[in-house]
Amino acid sequence: PPLPLWPMLLPMLAALRGTRSALAAPRMASVLPPADYTTAAPATVLPPADYTMAASATVLPPADCAAARMVTPTARSTAQEASTAELEACVYAHDYSCIANGRPFVAPNWLSDDLLTALRADARALRDAGSFVDANEKLGKRVKLSLTERDWCAPGEEAPSEARAVARRLFDTLLVELERVLGRRLSLEEHGAQAKYAIACEGEPLAFHVDQRHEALQSHEEHHGDATRRSLGWLLYLSDDGWDEPGGSGSGGTLLTYPRDDAVGECGVHACGDLQVGWLERGRGSEPVFLDGWAVPHEMRGRSLQELAREAAAHFSDEASLWASLRGQVQPAYQLYCAGPDGSRENVSPVWERPAAHERVPSLREMLEPRWRDGWSSTIASGHPRQRTVAVSPRGGTLVVFDAVAVPHEVTAVLAGERLALFGFIAGERPVPHGWRTEPGRAARRNLPPSWRPEESQGEWYHEGWARDFHHHFRYTR
Repeated sequence: PPLPLWPMLLPMLAALRGTRSALAAPRMASVLPPADYTTAAPATVLPPADYTMAASATVLPPADCAAARMVTPTARSTAQEASTAELEACVYAHDYSCIANGRPFVAPNWLSDDLLTALRADARALRDAGSFVDANEKLGKRVKLSLTERDWCAPGEEAPSEARAVARRLFDTLLVELERVLGRRLSLEEHGAQAKYAIACEGEPLAFHVDQRHEALQSHEEHHGDATRRSLGWLLYLSDDGWDEPGGSGSGGTLLTYPRDDAVGECGVHACGDLQVGWLERGRGSEPVFLDGWAVPHEMRGRSLQELAREAAAHFSDEASLWASLRGQVQPAYQLYCAGPDGSRENVSPVWERPAAHERVPSLREMLEPRWRDGWSSTIASGHPRQRTVAVSPRGGTLVVFDAVAVPHEVTAVLAGERLALFGFIAGERPVPHGWRTEPGRAARRNLPPSWRPEESQGEWYHEGWARDFHHHFRYTR
């Protein structure tokens, strides 16, 4: 929306915040208009001096963002609301479309100086109070504090601090804009969404990884009972002034992202909800490859799962035995495909049904038609010649947003100082085709996650996930 219309949008945004509850029951999404699938122009490698700004992101000059000033957290509520409106106007001053094409959005000076200072003080006050915990994870070591998804309260708080409340309202506004630009149904509250403070000290890197993988992969099968999942990753850096500058507050802790410089079309998730699992090189640029994890196996041809259950019910004494048997015998088949410029589907593999227990499970590369296998690479492959490095310094006030599936990344070790950030994930809807939905309480997992509430009209068939990406942990090779 044009900036002059901003005051008219405030009541609408408030209403949206009040109604942002659970996402609707899973559904098949409509295909995005052809205009949303435009070819991504090749991106140039950033010069070292500009490594905090992705060339694909449209970012206001620091002076323009700085003009949207906030009052201090102790100012009167009316003044705070007016100033927040000015700050939120900066959300609409940026172009976030690069995220859909698999590139990170990077905006220095996204926060006003006053809110940046208030968030720094808030995080350090919580750390000094002993609220942070040491997180020595596989990816690396950090000191973190998880905030509630609903309103970003810290543990033990009845309401968030004023600084976090303002930041959360700002992200509610950002969420609306991201939904409009990306054509996705997003949430800051449902399963997969997170918000955390993190502090990294000297010598603490994070390993190369992606934040979300397809549930069809065996390593991620436990997520198949969830109606939402990670869709976007975000970082809001809060480091002290002068980071990576001579005599500044610290250095290092650089975020290194590896987008494809020739990605074609929308990346990460297809309009129907299927996640990307790899890339295909066949003379058209890097084409995203999606995995349809709900193809119909031979047992279900012409029938839904519910109809199949009704036909088999006479052979079982109770429903528990019926569904236990069906779960072991009927699982979705898989198929790989690319998306055309108009969103149309081009299958690049045959339909693969779940192998029997004694059969070898093919890798994703082996699932492809033989003529395409040499051009395959996984979303998590490193060292691919089509990848470019976009490095982001953790300077305070910088916002980074990227697709959780399509953008592998890592973080270098902190060399000096204390890297401080507010980071997390935005959840996206995970649709399930109607043929695989069942009546409540029958096929859903016994221990239902929070996203599957009793009032929902339909649950999801428990998908066991058998696909394997054997080469995902290797450096890319032909």
